[in-house]
Amino acid sequence: MKEIETIILDNGLKVYLYPDKRRHTTFFQLITLVGGLDKDFKVNDKEYHFQDGIAHILEHYIVECNSVGNFLKELGSRQMNTNASTYYNMTAFYFSAVENINFGIKTLLNGLYNVDFDKDKLEKLKNPIYQEIRGRLDNKFYHSNIMTLNNLFNNINFRSIGGSIEEVKNTTVDDLKIYYEAFYQPKNQFIVVGGNFSKNEVMNEINSFFQKKKIQEKKVDKINHNESITVKKREDILYFPTPLDYLEISFKIDISKKTSKEKLDLDFYLGCFYNQYFGNTSKTYKELIDKKIITTGISCSDIRIENFLIINIGAYANDVSTFKETILNVIKELNYFDKDKFELDKKSAIVRMILRDENIMKMIIPFIDNVVNFDYPYLDNINDLNELEFNKYVTAIRELDFSNYTVTHIKEKKAS
Repeated sequence: MKEIETIILDNGLKVYLYPDKRRHTTFFQLITLVGGLDKDFKVNDKEYHFQDGIAHILEHYIVECNSVGNFLKELGSRQMNTNASTYYNMTAFYFSAVENINFGIKTLLNGLYNVDFDKDKLEKLKNPIYQEIRGRLDNKFYHSNIMTLNNLFNNINFRSIGGSIEEVKNTTVDDLKIYYEAFYQPKNQFIVVGGNFSKNEVMNEINSFFQKKKIQEKKVDKINHNESITVKKREDILYFPTPLDYLEISFKIDISKKTSKEKLDLDFYLGCFYNQYFGNTSKTYKELIDKKIITTGISCSDIRIENFLIINIGAYANDVSTFKETILNVIKELNYFDKDKFELDKKSAIVRMILRDENIMKMIIPFIDNVVNFDYPYLDNINDLNELEFNKYVTAIRELDFSNYTVTHIKEKKAS
């Protein structure tokens, strides 16, 4: 398995190169380390506090309001697969192409770093964002996620990547300019290039651009919210149309003392944990199905918000009280560790890792995930998986403090 080469430009931009001449295509992605979570920060010691949605609005604005025009359309017109996305902790712009790679790099960089901030352009741009938000309003999980975050956190005020219609209305072009100049700096970004490309040509294109384009560096510090481990509210009900009651338990776990590698290993261990404890072959699932407490699978997911790991476990339930009691008892006892299943999970992960070599995207995306989520700029390999041990897995899960949680119950409101 090839190594990813790292090149750091004088302006602090990191470029990660993964050449593979077996491929027909080249994948180019520029990541800015800012996302929906990043709203409170200092620029040259002056504090700023923005509403939800600011990173997402800026992503749309950058794409459409720059010296190139809509650079995604420009790239698409050349048969390139291209898009932009805002996540919790990053904003990504990418294209993949068989040819015209240099044109793609030049076009994307020109668009990204030559933004035209104009009030009228912003107001025109808001309409499709309103439609995007309205499209989520009929989704009960969109509302329950906001309720859950409200009840989990005391000082962190993040609720939605896209923000509300009111928050988008209140966003000004000056807000976008401040945000852009704070975070869209090379030292807060990195580029990943994978596939069939010439290293010299790609680096010449990138270097040539930044030799001509000087970006003013600013001192930016994200504000620490001093969030406590306790949750704001233990239980809540969301009244919303639903065919069956849905209950989700969200655990708030402090992982601030873990190293980057420990967080990466924990990510694998959590997958084993979800599978062994709540998967379709687990004892918990079988018992709940047999007793007709649930009729579908148990959903497990997690996100990282600042120093906290949020683990969500939920299901549609005929009896939400029994479901809740069962899950909390299982978490309290932690008696279902299975070494044979762990080894099977590890073997499956090794097979997936071997097979991901067939697809350049499956190689690059885990690397980006490692950089952004774990501050671990390496592509994990089979040796890393072989070092994972059952005893370490048990210890890693048992060390997690599951005592702080909130319960979100989605139910139909009865007619009065």
